[in-house]
Amino acid sequence: MLGLAHFSLEECADMYRRFGSEVFRQNPLVGTVKMGWSHSYYNTETWETILREKLGNRVLIKTAGNELSPKVSAVSAVVNWGTSPKAFVFRNYNHKPGSLSRYAGGSAFQMWQAVRASSAAPGYFQEFPLQSDIHQDGGIILNNPCALAVHESRLLWPNQPFQCVLSLGTGRYDNAKKGPTTSTSLRAKISNLISSATDTEGVHTLLDELLAPDVYFRFNPMLSVLVSLDESRPQVLDQLQIDTQNYLERNRSKVARFVSILISKLKTFPSASVVFYV
Repeated sequence: MLGLAHFSLEECADMYRRFGSEVFRQNPLVGTVKMGWSHSYYNTETWETILREKLGNRVLIKTAGNELSPKVSAVSAVVNWGTSPKAFVFRNYNHKPGSLSRYAGGSAFQMWQAVRASSAAPGYFQEFPLQSDIHQDGGIILNNPCALAVHESRLLWPNQPFQCVLSLGTGRYDNAKKGPTTSTSLRAKISNLISSATDTEGVHTLLDELLAPDVYFRFNPMLSVLVSLDESRPQVLDQLQIDTQNYLERNRSKVARFVSILISKLKTFPSASVVFYV
């Protein structure tokens, strides 16, 4: 919405609040039945209808002709290629001949299809069949796609040093309470496995070591409450905003340093390109 449809931040926030309550609305009994039948708790058709209405049938690569459009990608996980999910990158750009990405993908898909595929979270929405592939949420294998963005950028601009890399987290919650010293429960084992598979801080630690401190920045607010993927209650979303504002206030000097560096780079390299990864 920001990079290709050119919606404002205010429009995005308003749509998130309005459509969140519409998409994540379900009778518990109906949702339980749907889980057993289609492996999705919520009505996927509602989500698809909203995407089609807001994004239309615009093809990703056709946005590249707009000089105001940055390079944008959305990452899904294809689950019918072998025994493990494989990352698939929906791009609004193409690599130069001879520059092969480590990640499969394409640019001839419609915008709504890219969003639908990359948001097909197991248990929440139905997986998305597209051509001969079956897509699920890319977060199941690449919950932090920043390293993928670095790889793709190297292919796009092989002779250019990185000027600024910004990684935005969706918030983290750390319950410091210790568990019992006895063996963990099955529920805890499953929870730990999911947390490990969807970890975002491991990629951050790696990039923080590899990239210069005046190039790489990550902002990821500490949350005061544990927030589920399908949260849409206004009071909880308000608390998310408060937590984020508090985080930015505590990190005011870091934010100011990032802004200063970004502005100086844009002045030095006025034609600098921007890449969005979601």
